[in-house]
Parts: sequence; structure tokens; C-alpha cells
Amino acid sequence: MTMDARKHKRLEAAGWTVGEARDFLKLTPDEAALVEMRLALSRSLRERRIEAGLAQTALARQLGSSQSRVAKLEAGDATPCF
Repeated sequence: MTMDARKHKRLEAAGWTVGEARDFLKLTPDEAALVEMRLALSRSLRERRIEAGLAQTALARQLGSSQSRVAKLEAGDATPCF
């Protein structure tokens, strides 16, 4: 996700430093790739669930899991799955 160029310029003009989370967190390229992959998977899960017209509870039932677990997966929670 990239920031709007106008917003970027406004923040810098106000004295803010604008950068990437990977720079702030000092992530290695592999760590940054892992974070991006997890985010992409989370977004994809939510989009596909919505396209299928399923509530989190319905998807959880199909997976043999719980609604809270589906919510955590969609949020990119790092705790173990299922």
C-alpha cells in the first residue's frame, strides 16, 4: 500500500520522516517478504470469503474451526492456525 503523493509531501513539509515499515523495523529482505506474504494471504482470504458470500462463522464451520480463528487469520495474527 503506498501513500498518496500529496499526503507524503504535506507530512514531510511538516517535519515528519516518511518511510517504509521495513526500514523502521530494520527487517531483512526475507523478513519483509514474509510480512508482505502474510498480508497478501490475509487480504486474499477475506476477499474470497466475501466473494463467496460467507460470514466468518460459515467459513469457520466449513474449515472445522471458529469464527474468532477466521477473524485472526484475516487480521494476519501470528498465532498458530487451527
